[in-house]
Amino acid sequence: MSWLEASFQHQEGSFSLSTSFSMEKEIGVLFGPSGSGKSMTLRLLCGLIKPSGLGELKIDGRALQGPDSWTRPKDRNIAIVFQDLALFPHMTVKENVLFPLGKRARPEALKWIKRLGLEEKAGEMPHRLSGGQRQRVALARALASSPDLLLLDEPFSALDTPLRRSLRRELKDLHRETGTPMIYVTHQMEDVCSMGDRVFLMREGSISGEVDLKNLTSADSASWHHLGWGNMVEGSVRKGRGATVFEWPGGSVILPPSVKEEGPASAFVPSDRISIVYPSIPLDPSFVENTMTGTVIERYIMGRRCHLQVEIGNHLWQVEFPSTSYEVLGIEEGSKVTMAVRPKDISIIPKRR
Repeated sequence: MSWLEASFQHQEGSFSLSTSFSMEKEIGVLFGPSGSGKSMTLRLLCGLIKPSGLGELKIDGRALQGPDSWTRPKDRNIAIVFQDLALFPHMTVKENVLFPLGKRARPEALKWIKRLGLEEKAGEMPHRLSGGQRQRVALARALASSPDLLLLDEPFSALDTPLRRSLRRELKDLHRETGTPMIYVTHQMEDVCSMGDRVFLMREGSISGEVDLKNLTSADSASWHHLGWGNMVEGSVRKGRGATVFEWPGGSVILPPSVKEEGPASAFVPSDRISIVYPSIPLDPSFVENTMTGTVIERYIMGRRCHLQVEIGNHLWQVEFPSTSYEVLGIEEGSKVTMAVRPKDISIIPKRR
């Protein structure tokens, strides 16, 4: 029996979620495209949503939810940090951290304010804090209640890259110090590489599998094609005239300015971040330098999405876009298509030397 065992079936409008997973007292990452059900899964775990179908949840052998049982959110001892942080704007830092605990837990609240470097800001209102400071307040409030499980819904997505990296390191330190298991939602490959002990790939309302982190950057790994989302390509990073580029056997693409390290690397591009170029429509300037042409090997439509496998330089790229675009473009298997990707949507994972 695993430390956490969860299984949910839920219908919300036209979206269906049917997912099941288990993990130990570690950091689990829910990784996948927007709209795949990651945030909904967190809300089911902490009881903010009651599943419309079957729902089962056990933590450390304790049944919090089952066919004949339902534990209220406040009795689950599960904390959640939302993407928008949900701080009370009319309360100070100290009051925000203390609010869910009650006055008797004041020493615990002060301990976490100090641990997260907020002592000098304890009397400040949230609007007077930086983005990183507000994030630390949300973490202090969540950890001060000594939760059995901490859920994090893309907590650092609005922060710049250096601050995001710093807070990820701090979060891992907090996990080591407290032993608190965490589930971290993201669609950023950098988060996966730096945070995950166990990574679950989520798409279209279900977990399609676990990603083996040891083979994460292997371009010939079958896992990405089996899991059905994302592209991992091996190549190298080099600096050119005025730009840093990623080169691979099928061509090259310009990278975001945040990429500094040259040398062998793998590039990850989410399949829903690749755009198909319309021949009759001018290309968005942010795409112009990063176009590539290949042959459609496979095409199928699933719901409102069209899925392509495009061969470029002996590598199969997975592409996903609205089916309405497919109807306009009339793409067929065997035809040539031109694709484009923004530099900011390319994640680079340097090879360990």
